[in-house]
Amino acid sequence: MTRRPRLVLLAALVFLVLSAVFGAGAAGRLGTQGYDDPRSESSRAARILAEHAGAEPNLVLVARARSGSVDDPAACSAGEALTARLAAEPYVSGVTSYWSSAPGAAQLRGRDGSAAMLVAHLDGEGGRLGERVRRLGRELGTDGSPGGAAGPVLAVHVGGAAMVDAELQDISESDLKRAEAVVLPGTLVLLVLVFGSVVAAALPLLIGVLAIAGTLLVLSLLGGVTDVSVFALNLTTALGLGLGIDYGLLVVSRFREELAAGHLPREAAVRTVRTAGHTIGFSAATVAAALATLLVFPPYFLRSFAYAGIAVVAIAAVSAVTVLPALLTLLGERVNAWPVPWRRRARSGSRSRLWEGLARIVVRRPLLAALPVIGLLLVLAAPFAHAGFATPDDRALPMSSSSRRTGDLVREEFDPAGASALGVVPRGHMCRSLRHYLGIRLWKLNQYTRGPGPGVG
Repeated sequence: MTRRPRLVLLAALVFLVLSAVFGAGAAGRLGTQGYDDPRSESSRAARILAEHAGAEPNLVLVARARSGSVDDPAACSAGEALTARLAAEPYVSGVTSYWSSAPGAAQLRGRDGSAAMLVAHLDGEGGRLGERVRRLGRELGTDGSPGGAAGPVLAVHVGGAAMVDAELQDISESDLKRAEAVVLPGTLVLLVLVFGSVVAAALPLLIGVLAIAGTLLVLSLLGGVTDVSVFALNLTTALGLGLGIDYGLLVVSRFREELAAGHLPREAAVRTVRTAGHTIGFSAATVAAALATLLVFPPYFLRSFAYAGIAVVAIAAVSAVTVLPALLTLLGERVNAWPVPWRRRARSGSRSRLWEGLARIVVRRPLLAALPVIGLLLVLAAPFAHAGFATPDDRALPMSSSSRRTGDLVREEFDPAGASALGVVPRGHMCRSLRHYLGIRLWKLNQYTRGPGPGVG
């Protein structure tokens, strides 16, 4: 790496550009489900039902009468027009509404008669399904404003599993951009305070950026061949910055010490990797092995964290022992360039009296020093004593999202009694009247009508 530093940096630049180009759209290839075991009985039953009884509804529309009841002539006319409008959409099938004559349609009427529901299935997967449901949300939904597909009579809210998935993808992508916009500058400021030099502070951050960009490329490629959860992006940002900065700090600090000891830049870089490289390799192997245990779990939601974690650890470690030594060889003493004013006189190899004094206190009184740390950890862990765990649904979204508003309306306005049916699929001969027996498959609406907190879908 130190013999051909410019070639190494050119290869790193090409890798960064490719990662930025092909990894930028990773969120569109990732899914928002994957919480179930595909080999479980419930999953097998769901596949059989989908094959023989049609696809499960993933689109829910709640139409509320702006005045009066959904049984008023004007509301009925608007509801029938909305049903026909939805049925005429390409890629939409199995449309059932309160104003249709399908079996069980009467259960789609709200408790007080002011709202009614429409359910349907929207074909597609991943980004394509997201584009279709977003378009339907814009064209059919009114969110309380006049006009829209139902005219001034009905206010239409669009939700369902397809909309939940699309909004989760949008929020994950926007959160990733917001985190990068806030965390990267803030981290750079902290590193400048630690190193006392802008150039030295930027190097660990560079490793973090390489790790994040490279992992996005890996997730984008994996998303094209297997199921990957969109929530892996959150781990990518956190772990990429953490490990990239951790490994970068170790290499840069060790290199500055070698320079202060009188070694030439190339020799200092070699000596740095000879010692710090061993530590980085062992650390990366330990973290990757721990994350690899998630690969044994059948739900791809958990496996996705292993994909992202192993990729980000490997890229961060390889970048720290290849890209950084090449860059440090070229920089040499300029690694201390652009010092901050209050650290201008500090030497690269000088010791910190603060940290040295703290270490002496901890070694002298280890139990006494451990007490405040344990107390702080207990305070931080206290909220988890009241945590309730469940698979994400529309309640994982902010109150302003369309899916959340629709889900809240269903839970408030509609009777959950018909939404908790148990589907039993006998092996062997499949009853021809299965579709009629299942009606409009209202059990799928359980995720909207059940009470708050954990539940079984």
